[in-house]
Amino acid sequence: MFDLGSLNPEQRQAVVTHRGPVLILAGAGTGKTRTLTCRVAQMVRQGIAPGSILAVTFTNKAAREMQERVRQMLPGESRQRSRDRSEEKKLDRPTVCTFHSLCVRILRQHIEKLGWKRNFVIYDAADQLGAVKKILSGISARGEKTDPGAVLALLSKFKNSGPDAKIFGDENIRALAEHVKSRYETALHAANAVDFDDLILLTMRLFQEHPDALALCRDRWRFVMVDEYQDTNSSQFAVVHALTQESRNLCVVGDDDQSIYGWRGAEIANILDLEKHFPEVRIVRLEQNYRSTNIILKAANGVIQNNTRRRGKTLWSAKGDGERIVLHTFSSDEEEARTVVENIEYDRNVHRIGWAAQAVLFRTNLQARPLETELRKARVRYRLIGGQSFFDRREIRDFLAYLKTFVNPHDDIALLRIANTPARGLSDVTLERLLAVSSERNASVFTVMRHTDVLDNFRSNTREAITAFVRFIEEVRAPLELPTAFSLVDWADEWLKCIGYLDELRRTEKDPEVAENRVRNLCELLATLNGDPIQRKPATPPNSTLPDLARPNAPGLKLPVVPRSVAYEGSPMERMNEFLEDLTLDQEREEEKENEGEVVTLITMHAAKGLEFPRVHIVGVEDGLLPHSRSKLEGTVDEERRLFYVAITRAQETLRISHCESRRKYGQLMPCHPSAFLKELPADCVQHANAADAIPVEVKRGPDFFALMRAATE
Repeated sequence: MFDLGSLNPEQRQAVVTHRGPVLILAGAGTGKTRTLTCRVAQMVRQGIAPGSILAVTFTNKAAREMQERVRQMLPGESRQRSRDRSEEKKLDRPTVCTFHSLCVRILRQHIEKLGWKRNFVIYDAADQLGAVKKILSGISARGEKTDPGAVLALLSKFKNSGPDAKIFGDENIRALAEHVKSRYETALHAANAVDFDDLILLTMRLFQEHPDALALCRDRWRFVMVDEYQDTNSSQFAVVHALTQESRNLCVVGDDDQSIYGWRGAEIANILDLEKHFPEVRIVRLEQNYRSTNIILKAANGVIQNNTRRRGKTLWSAKGDGERIVLHTFSSDEEEARTVVENIEYDRNVHRIGWAAQAVLFRTNLQARPLETELRKARVRYRLIGGQSFFDRREIRDFLAYLKTFVNPHDDIALLRIANTPARGLSDVTLERLLAVSSERNASVFTVMRHTDVLDNFRSNTREAITAFVRFIEEVRAPLELPTAFSLVDWADEWLKCIGYLDELRRTEKDPEVAENRVRNLCELLATLNGDPIQRKPATPPNSTLPDLARPNAPGLKLPVVPRSVAYEGSPMERMNEFLEDLTLDQEREEEKENEGEVVTLITMHAAKGLEFPRVHIVGVEDGLLPHSRSKLEGTVDEERRLFYVAITRAQETLRISHCESRRKYGQLMPCHPSAFLKELPADCVQHANAADAIPVEVKRGPDFFALMRAATE
């Protein structure tokens, strides 16, 4: 059980108010989850039947956490759990689940009224894609290629956005999706299947067409609670409204200032306009923050108040003012990443603050690349949340496999990865046969590719493809074995263009923006081949015709002319080996850190919602990143400001914010400008720092500083 006296006055009011509609405005870090679970326990304590209580969350993880907390608070629950399973199933308990789980429960009981059988199956993404492909194969002209994923995405938008919504996208794909829509729905119905969108939409239809089913649901759940209400979409709101329209016992918990998912359908109006549907709603504001210092909260309040359409609330804390926010301006994203890592290591060595206390937040996954690079250099363990590690991306692995093959063609794993990437006539069947022969002869695949007796067992076109690939490897790696110094960047730029790899990335990626991101990733790694990042774009002679090295009898690779002002230490092969060796060691350290909890967290601002860290670094607060360039076109700058607010309120003790004057794209430094949001930070909450004095030591604290440093090394 719990003690009401352990709650602050506003939490207590939320916990004891059970009848009628209630809106709990729970600001960041104000104890929302505890308030919710205490409310359920208090309702049971006051005689409300547990089985009549429904609590809806957005994730299975949140539902499990709430279920466990409620179980611990309900009287006699631990004793009852020890009974046998058949009896445990009969226990009268609150229903705590996600929106989709709730709709599955309802449809399992009543879907026969809509023409499905109760044992319906739920199609996952792969099942849906297969259904769309089957339909397209029957209606598309021969040779016509249509992206089934794009069609499926539009089908989902049609379902969720309503008849009056504006659906954007390629006109041809949109017209095709409209044509496919009825066939897709028929195909699912014929298979007695529904998809995830259907779960909520069919529940809405059930409530509209069959009042008796709705009445049964209303009788069962007399008290409904919805967590993260600011993230609900129009369909979810309709289900909740239908369930509570008569009883009026609806309690919604949320924070309009943390509504950051409009891009995936969330309707902030659901929480802002609740009085339109429940004029008698009582509003309880949770404003006492248990997470952050008052300086951090004042900064967050100062930023978010610039959003005009919001429910007013002012966060405060009993933890004291704390340190001022440090605002950095850096010349480049490399300098920004390097200084962030230096600050993290300074905290660890001097203040004994572990890596686990540190988090670096950014707007887009692309910003993680220089951070990962600097963390690896400094031997700092980290984990990347909300995105794929830079070195795990397909294009990066492909590129590194090419480099490994040029250094050592007998590396079967690397060679097999790139043998048909891009496609050059070496099918999986061909490679399997070559691998089998290499096993029989105890030789590498590259070796057997050069044996004429092996080639004689293949058809002429396959034989030519194998021969061309072998010649390609030999000609591209030949310059590496010369003592002549040359630019590895120009060398790699040349053969990448020869094989058309960048064009292949653009061609095979459905989303053009994702394709360009992949190209940018590869170009950024390419720019580091010479050691320090280059200051110019890899050069290609104008109007030059590059050889197609994948074809038989193709001319050899042109060795780039190296400017006399450029000096490189070591032979090309030695430099290449050193580059790959450093990356390999980094990969081993990456695997080691998976088993250790003491790691720095790299995380997107969206993924950071709901989390907290003692020390937070927000990087790249620049115009075009935050607010994102798209937001100005789409009119969603307010949501970007809310995202910045969420990022600020993740910090518990200290906060550093930075922006750059330039950021590297495609190997070149492009100018950047500070975000307008930075001007909204209250001046008395911020202290400015130059990159040169990022780790200041006051003269009077000098002896203490050096004493700490000596202690750290003992």
